[in-house]
Amino acid sequence: MKTLSISGLCKTFVDRQGRTVEALSGFSLDVAAGEFITIVGPSGCGKTTMLRIVQGLEERSAGTVTIDGREIRGPGPERGFVFQQYGLLPWLTAARNIAFALDARGVAQAEQAERIRVALETVGLSAFADHYPRQMSGGMQQRVGIARALAVDPDILLLDEPFGALDALTREILQNEMLALSERMQKTIMFVTHSIDEAIMLADRVVVMSARPGRIATIIDIDIPRPRAGRGEEIRESAAFTHYRRQLWDHLMAREVAA
Repeated sequence: MKTLSISGLCKTFVDRQGRTVEALSGFSLDVAAGEFITIVGPSGCGKTTMLRIVQGLEERSAGTVTIDGREIRGPGPERGFVFQQYGLLPWLTAARNIAFALDARGVAQAEQAERIRVALETVGLSAFADHYPRQMSGGMQQRVGIARALAVDPDILLLDEPFGALDALTREILQNEMLALSERMQKTIMFVTHSIDEAIMLADRVVVMSARPGRIATIIDIDIPRPRAGRGEEIRESAAFTHYRRQLWDHLMAREVAA
């Protein structure tokens, strides 16, 4: 497990009209090893931009991102990224989509079969290794996306609204699976979501971002005992969950009004 530190992160870009837009301003956050952080905020506040910078997919304008004290400026094997829209190559099977990521990370061919097997087994898709994306439901495709990220064995998982495009039932099922995975594997996780309930259910801490330019407006500690997997209904009906939901709702409404 690794610690992640983001300090003074800023991002500006020029839009199509030639105007300079400040997407992030002074975003700073320390994430402990094995901690599960969820991130919420108004649309356009820079959540995805911040996550892509941490992954090394996008350049920062200022600030630093360090992992165990080492500054990073590009993608690395210690980080895995899960996209909102699955990001699978449609002409490759589930197993080959995972192999593609392993090839990109320079994993030896001799190791790949076992890594693919374990990753698919972890997300419950052992029987679908030879299926193409078109032969799988949205939830199954997202499981492949998670398996692909896990196969490279990252210390840090970065997830950008991975369940946002799914129906309510599938989303709840995958939330429970994500809880089980995180509690079993003890990865350091940053998870962007628009769902208040999802943010509370998954997180050790919820980070609320301000309207653009995105910065941290507040951080709410979620004091709900783990393990939480398999306890969704019980947790959602608890007084603690209701308290956190009201607290987050008030903060987000204030951010939306400001936006």
